[in-house]
Amino acid sequence: MNVSRKFKIFLGISTGLLLGIAFPPVPTGVTALIAFVPFFLLLSTLDNYGSTFRYTYFTIFIFNLITTYWTGGFVHFKDWYMMVAGLLLIIAHPLFFIVPAFVWLFIRKQFGFKISLFVFPFIWVGFEYLHGIGDLGFPWLTIGNTQTYDLSVIQVASITGVYGISFWILWINVLIFLLLVKIFLKEWNISDKKSILLLSTILIIYFLPKYYGSMVIENKSSEENNHILVSVIQPNIDTFEKWTVDPTMPLNILQDQMNEIRSVHPDLVLWPETAIPFYILQPQNIYYLNQLKQLVNSFDVHLLTGIPDITYYPSSGQFPKSSKTSKNGDRYDSFNSSMLISPRDQNIQKYAKIVLVPFAERVPFSEELSFLNIMEWNFGLGGWGYGRDTTVFEMKIRSGEIVKFSNLICYESVFPTFVNTFVKNGAEFLTVITNDSWWGNTSGAYQHKQIAIMRAVENRRWVVQCANGGISCYIDPYGNIIQESDMYVKAILSQKIEPRTDITFYTRYGDWLAEICIVISLFFIVATISGKFYKTLRKRDYNGIH
Repeated sequence: MNVSRKFKIFLGISTGLLLGIAFPPVPTGVTALIAFVPFFLLLSTLDNYGSTFRYTYFTIFIFNLITTYWTGGFVHFKDWYMMVAGLLLIIAHPLFFIVPAFVWLFIRKQFGFKISLFVFPFIWVGFEYLHGIGDLGFPWLTIGNTQTYDLSVIQVASITGVYGISFWILWINVLIFLLLVKIFLKEWNISDKKSILLLSTILIIYFLPKYYGSMVIENKSSEENNHILVSVIQPNIDTFEKWTVDPTMPLNILQDQMNEIRSVHPDLVLWPETAIPFYILQPQNIYYLNQLKQLVNSFDVHLLTGIPDITYYPSSGQFPKSSKTSKNGDRYDSFNSSMLISPRDQNIQKYAKIVLVPFAERVPFSEELSFLNIMEWNFGLGGWGYGRDTTVFEMKIRSGEIVKFSNLICYESVFPTFVNTFVKNGAEFLTVITNDSWWGNTSGAYQHKQIAIMRAVENRRWVVQCANGGISCYIDPYGNIIQESDMYVKAILSQKIEPRTDITFYTRYGDWLAEICIVISLFFIVATISGKFYKTLRKRDYNGIH
């Protein structure tokens, strides 16, 4: 199809804009259901990899600019590294999306436009799944995340995971595109069976998950376990200052806020990510640790708080290449961690963050290419070590019952397969401690909160999020936000939640749908390669005969 360059640019802008505004904080996820229609029309005009690269990059750049503009912290200009890293993310991240476009074009050259269009949802969902793996994994912009404001639609995630929602969105786009093509070519007729079948299929696919979700919500189940009371403390401490001023200042503020919940008698209190910005578990800080234990004992409450932790490696032993060297020559790793202190219990349970934010918390591939460690963010964040254990915390509540839960630190809650592992290992509810204040009152914190809704639904678990400067919230197993705080205010929230032990289909079998999408995509890739190989052999045989 021959169309003007201006029209192609218009199509790219249309898709980028429709995808961008489908993501939080704007509750317009419905635009995702038509966002790929202009993109399909755009792809139909492209017949080589050069033009496919240029227009796909342009389209996804618009999409990324709208959704991830906040990553550079440009609203406060307090850290040049953050601004550079955020700018590079906006510029470089669209390059990943060239992959599904190239795969689609490769298959299209063999099978034609219509068949490749039907394969597109499998290619895209397979890409989304693979894009969430490894040091450069970034599943933040998974298309299924656009639907978290429509709880009836996302209930099916307890079976398929978020990738099932993406698959649903893409198929609606494909079918609407085919319908519009029929209308444009004047082939659609109300008396034509094929036309009616196409329209009926769109309506069935659109309403089926909504109907299913409405039934699930209406008949939602509840276990008869003891409810527990969880309090969240949001101190709203300046994210930058806490790493540069007296490190005990945040601890004093949080301890003062604890006094406000003395009469509430919670079972568990949450403090945010790196709430204590110094190595409180080191011997030289035993005074502050004992002070914290006394506080826990006097309140008779379990306390989960974010901390930095440190491990020193023996000089005669092996140590990771990416580890740091102290002033006295010792090799060590520091970790973005959390710890659970229980009343009258000397044992401190710990968890070290496993999924680290690329560049902000750890430079990708720094273990293999240790020279990359020179690129580290300030404020104690650069160069965190990888945690190794998917910890399931245990606490004995006042009734004598043992309750199990797992803690996710910030960015980790974005990864569906990773979160699923904790629930499979026995977590009866989930907590998220985070510090979304780095980026100002922008889209980032709202997107993060909405993504947590998907994790709650996938695993049918309460999710309690505690943020330094917002947004702190409670999300029930069906995605309802029961309470939430505002951004940049001090807040104390308390809520009864229900530990659950039931396992969803998704929790048990994981991203089975995404894996099927990968297999089907690979089948078409292999079939395309085989077809090209066969044509080459036939051409050689023909030339040999003649």
